[in-house]
Amino acid sequence: MKVLTFTAESAADAVAQIRGQLGPEAVVLNVRQLPAEGFSRLWQKPRIEVLACLPASQTGINDPLLELRREIAELKQQLPIIREPACPTNNSLGSVERHDPGIAGRWRCGSALEQTGILPLHAQKVVDELQNRHGEHPPESLAKEFSMMRTVLSDLWQQRTPPGTDSRLHILVGAPGVGKTTVLCKWLTQAVLVEGRTASVWRLDGRTANTAESLSVFGEILTVPVHRAWPEGDPLPDDEILFVDLPGVDWSDSTAIDHLAAQLRLLPPSQVHLVLNAAYEIPLLFAQVRAFSSLPITDLSFTHLDEENRWGKLWNLVLGTNYSVRFFSGGQNIPGHFQAATPAALLDRQMPIK
Repeated sequence: MKVLTFTAESAADAVAQIRGQLGPEAVVLNVRQLPAEGFSRLWQKPRIEVLACLPASQTGINDPLLELRREIAELKQQLPIIREPACPTNNSLGSVERHDPGIAGRWRCGSALEQTGILPLHAQKVVDELQNRHGEHPPESLAKEFSMMRTVLSDLWQQRTPPGTDSRLHILVGAPGVGKTTVLCKWLTQAVLVEGRTASVWRLDGRTANTAESLSVFGEILTVPVHRAWPEGDPLPDDEILFVDLPGVDWSDSTAIDHLAAQLRLLPPSQVHLVLNAAYEIPLLFAQVRAFSSLPITDLSFTHLDEENRWGKLWNLVLGTNYSVRFFSGGQNIPGHFQAATPAALLDRQMPIK
């Protein structure tokens, strides 16, 4: 992956340079402000430095070892099963599994899903769907079974479609400290520097003050206005992507949730995105989703994925709620790790082919 450095006078200049050299598929890795040097700082505006590259799939560079590993893994699973003579043994669980035809005929991916963090109830839901589609007994090839499993999971993911809305106004909500403002800054960077869109941001107070000064500073870097009060009665800017940043809300305080709901009702129709810390345990994540479910939530986004290795557990929120997933985010760097959430991205991280 070749990373290029772009120095620009403004966000618009950066967009022109990035698109000119890398095209619309470019990925922004980092943005920082470069102060003017010497006496020129008295009259010159600070410039910005942007690091960008093409996605790995666009560079044309393939990893031959990875492809070879995949082929070997598939061939191993397609080899005929060598059955030992049936004889009683109690040496190990593995021996029982080899000689028990009932166990041998079961779908094996359920236990694999549980090992990646999926709750037994949701793993069984996947197995039930596999049996509905393909019958009680799985194919002999484990690779084929896992391919079927990926298809089922992808289909279940697609069934969680967000409510129909074409609103350009995006409001991020969540508990304190989950990384809402960081997600907003990453999304803003993607929209302005990669997609070339114009944007406006409102950093509004809620029941408590919104102290996210970093958002205002980042808005200056991108030359995006960050307002501190909602424009009562004034029309919203045309053809812009619009963001509202609100303070985090104590999800265990029903009064605070009610206050947030009342504040949302005062704003125009919008897409409301619930941001969750993926490093939290599943019971806590479900508790937060239930607490915020009284709001018109459009979808979920997960942060702190750099601190969590068990990405498979996120399927519990897909299979256990009616919400779709919008973004995966990790780290404090902007934009850093920030990508559209897809079932393939989750499955590839959850069950990589070695």
